[in-house]
Amino acid sequence: METLFKIFRIGPEDALRISADPDPPHQHEYEELIIGMVGKLEHFIDFKTTLLQAPLISLVAKGKIHRVIPQLSDGKCDIWVIRFKSEFIPETIFQLYADYHNYANIQLESGHCYERMTLLCSMMWNEMQLPNPELGIVRHLLSALFAMIEAERRKRMVDLQSLNLTQNHTF
Repeated sequence: METLFKIFRIGPEDALRISADPDPPHQHEYEELIIGMVGKLEHFIDFKTTLLQAPLISLVAKGKIHRVIPQLSDGKCDIWVIRFKSEFIPETIFQLYADYHNYANIQLESGHCYERMTLLCSMMWNEMQLPNPELGIVRHLLSALFAMIEAERRKRMVDLQSLNLTQNHTF
């Protein structure tokens, strides 16, 4: 990826095309955040395959071997994919690695937080469609998105001890 930031959406046609001819497991030189609003996601990461039902979040850290196959649910699929280089938000990269190293996938519940996340994605996409997008705005929107994801993740963390162990292990 040559740019610092890229955002796109996977719809039903894209999901069918990708699932018909999926990429082999691979790694990227950038971070990838996947926010599924509708549909399913088959995610192979850390040598495990997980099938997730939207709404969902998946964070793929740079260098992690993975494969993502979007799937339809009742004929529908709507998934945001955000790709960014580590230097785009360098102040948060270490925390992302520490928090999500062993927890790449998060199931969400439909509701207020989920709706705000999709709104932030739309705002980033709209900014990137401008002839001269303001990356400072996109950077702040992405940071706000990660703050919401972290708040949701903490709500779902049953065992805070495992969070501390993950952070210590990563460090």
